[in-house]
Amino acid sequence: MKGNRKRQLVIVIAMATGLLSRSQSARAHHGTANVYDTTKPVVMKGTLTKFEWTNPHNQIFFDVTDEKGVTHWTAATEPPQVMLERGWTRRSLTIGEQVTVYVFVAKNGAPVGNLQKIVLANGTELSAGGAAPAAAPAAR
Repeated sequence: MKGNRKRQLVIVIAMATGLLSRSQSARAHHGTANVYDTTKPVVMKGTLTKFEWTNPHNQIFFDVTDEKGVTHWTAATEPPQVMLERGWTRRSLTIGEQVTVYVFVAKNGAPVGNLQKIVLANGTELSAGGAAPAAAPAAR
C-alpha cells in the first residue's frame, strides 16, 4: 500500500511540474508584445506569396518591392478560430494577389509584424483586429 501511495505522489508532482512548465512557456510566448511598434501600423503594397492557416497563429507571407529590391515580409494574425469569428477562412487570401497590408512592424527592423488589416485587390477589407471586416470575403 505504501508503494502505491508513493507512486501516486510522484505522478501528481510530475503532472504539476508539467502544468507549471507549460504555463511558463505560454506566458513567454505572449510576452513578445513589446517586440512590435504598436503606435501606428505601417502600410505596404505587396504580392501575397503564402498563407498558412495554422495554430498558434496564422502567417501571411508577402513581397514588397521598392527601390532597394524585394523584401519578403511575414505578418502574424490570431489563431484560425479567432479569425473565423472575424470573417476569415482558409481561402480568404489568394496567392499572387496584389494587396495593401497594415502591419505593426518589429522594432528591430526585421521584416515581420503583427497584421492589423489587409485590403484585397477588389477592395475587400479583412480586419485582423476585433472589428468585423468591412466586406465579406469573396467565396472561393
